[in-house]
Amino acid sequence: MKKLLIILALGLMVQTSFAQDDENYKYMRGSLCIMMVEHPTLEFNDQIEKVFESMPIPNRFNSHDLGVRVLSFPNNDDQVANLKIFSNENQLAKRIVSKWFGRNKHTGSFNTDLLRERGHYSATKIDVKAAMAQQRGMAVLEDMGENLIGHTYWVVNDIRYVNQGNFFKSVKDVASAAISTKGNGTSSLEATLGIDFEDTAMDLLDNIKGFRVKITSHLFRLKWDEETSNTFYSQYYTETPEEDADKVSGFKEDNNLFSMEYVGSVTSTSSKTSVLGVTTNEQMIRKVCTRALDKNIADLQHKFADFRIKAPLISIEPLKAYVGMKEDINEKSRYEVLEAVPDDRGVTTYKPVGIIKPIKGKIWDNRFMADEEKTTEAALDGTYFEVVSGKGFYPGMLIRETK
Repeated sequence: MKKLLIILALGLMVQTSFAQDDENYKYMRGSLCIMMVEHPTLEFNDQIEKVFESMPIPNRFNSHDLGVRVLSFPNNDDQVANLKIFSNENQLAKRIVSKWFGRNKHTGSFNTDLLRERGHYSATKIDVKAAMAQQRGMAVLEDMGENLIGHTYWVVNDIRYVNQGNFFKSVKDVASAAISTKGNGTSSLEATLGIDFEDTAMDLLDNIKGFRVKITSHLFRLKWDEETSNTFYSQYYTETPEEDADKVSGFKEDNNLFSMEYVGSVTSTSSKTSVLGVTTNEQMIRKVCTRALDKNIADLQHKFADFRIKAPLISIEPLKAYVGMKEDINEKSRYEVLEAVPDDRGVTTYKPVGIIKPIKGKIWDNRFMADEEKTTEAALDGTYFEVVSGKGFYPGMLIRETK
């Protein structure tokens, strides 16, 4: 409690953050399985691991968690090679597909519950048996695979502590300046709080030493092409395992059909992070790691077009969306506006209808704990845009970053 009072006394004010609530608009999100590589011999490994395991996945992906969050390898010289071996030996792609289709490990049956939930399909629209018997139904399955299953990603983060001894020098300067006002008597601040300011402040600062991390994020994508899809539906998918024992055994024995494709990697070192709102080591580690991971996810999206997220326009006057600095938006960013257009077979395509750009000074700071820093950007309720080209936009249209 004393530490919290000190932080407040130093002007570290807390404000309410705006929720990124776009659930009123139904659209297909990518699905993400996220893990980290631990380094037990490195400093702060246990703390980083603890924080990582409690982190939610980035909020514009569906979680495709498989119950494993932390990996460890005896040789860390080539992590991509390690991950490829891990994926193959543990049949990671097959496990991901099994989760997509709700496979019952005891009976071998599948279902489409998760697909309906994430794709906003009706039960009849993706009835697999009916779909396999007609062209229109197959088109829906192909659409489902392209927009949902084929956008399943595995991101593994190699996180290492970087020693930066003077990281909190500016904070110590602030504390020292406040303490220096004490003189020979009791400062007004100390009298107000009723505590020993010097002892408590220095104890606090000793507990949040300089902390930075270097993170390399490796991106893989589930291979789900026409051949894979057709083989799965025709040879393995069953909702009646007692009648389709050959399909159950066939899926169990096939270790070659499904695979993860390596897409690429990005590396960054966390930048100087404000201590506003931080009162413990764990909070500092969480803030640094969360922001660094968000930055890497954004960098992966900049670099690899297929990994780019979509977000809905939540208003037109003003033109606004719940994306911001967390997604690495800046004044040079450009977003295409997409309209979902179903064809006569029920297949959805996304048609570009315009380009928008962020307005200077109106880019929302939605980074982790940004609301604690009480900046103008953190107080925004979204990022505001202006039209570069196009017209006829309406709420619910999707925006996606474009180069």
